[in-house]
Amino acid sequence: MRRSLALGALIALFAVACGGTGPYVWVESLPPESARANDVVIQDGDILNVRVFNQDPLSTRERVRSDGRISIPVIGEVVARGKRPAQLAGEIQERLKDIVKVPSVIVTLEQPAELKVSVVGEVRNSGVFQLDPGSNVLHALAAAGGLTDYADSDKIFVLRRSMPQRVRFRFSDLRSHEARSVAFTLQAGDVVVVE
Repeated sequence: MRRSLALGALIALFAVACGGTGPYVWVESLPPESARANDVVIQDGDILNVRVFNQDPLSTRERVRSDGRISIPVIGEVVARGKRPAQLAGEIQERLKDIVKVPSVIVTLEQPAELKVSVVGEVRNSGVFQLDPGSNVLHALAAAGGLTDYADSDKIFVLRRSMPQRVRFRFSDLRSHEARSVAFTLQAGDVVVVE
């Protein structure tokens, strides 16, 4: 009985492993703004400098907490994660209008969070790697020592909490510096999977 259950479980596991790759979207089908390298999007762990013109008591330097928020004097908690600095400055400016007659706010990214990315699957050295801000999938694969001989070079995926589906890459596109593939920059917490 045990042997037949174990055999059944093994067959089920094999069927799942040999099945399709599951839901994904090719990197080239993403909207250009979701893969732009030069746009700074605030993430957890970033250190922000919030300056309110001629209002030093309202200015602050804050690290974005794991809940995605920062604290601003007088107005309190503000969600920073996922916003661009200018967008966040506009929101803070709007909330300060009750306190300051004509507020002028500038938000700058003083220090980006550490970019730690996991690379797993058919790579020479799986693990968590510290990468430079602005790194892409090719940088992560290089940090992991490259692909193994068993890797399927058309099945490289990025898993990101904020995206509903995996993003799929071809190694040949990454190596030839295809624009959309190399413009997709990694974020802290991303997982690169090579099947």
